[in-house]
Amino acid sequence: MGCVLSSPRRSRRTPGYEEPTVLASQTSFTVNEVEALYELYKKLSYSIFKDGLIHKEEFRLALFRTSKGANLFADRVFDLFDLKRNGVIEFGEFVRSCIQVV
Repeated sequence: MGCVLSSPRRSRRTPGYEEPTVLASQTSFTVNEVEALYELYKKLSYSIFKDGLIHKEEFRLALFRTSKGANLFADRVFDLFDLKRNGVIEFGEFVRSCIQVV
């Protein structure tokens, strides 16, 4: 008879999630500020697509209350946040890019 070891509970995190302590150590944000940014990120990243990534449409919706149509300004700002140039903004990119904007 063996005993079954349960693995620690893993909380579901969004793709590209990075620990607040790590991001705080690499940026000028405190851990509390990174955690607050994560709450904002979650709201944005689940506003249209439920995948935990911020797409251009969600970014436009957050900035201009519409996801329709191209907007040169929104697209350029989105590109500043999309450090990996893969068409979506992951949480780590979001935090690192907020430093440049703030």
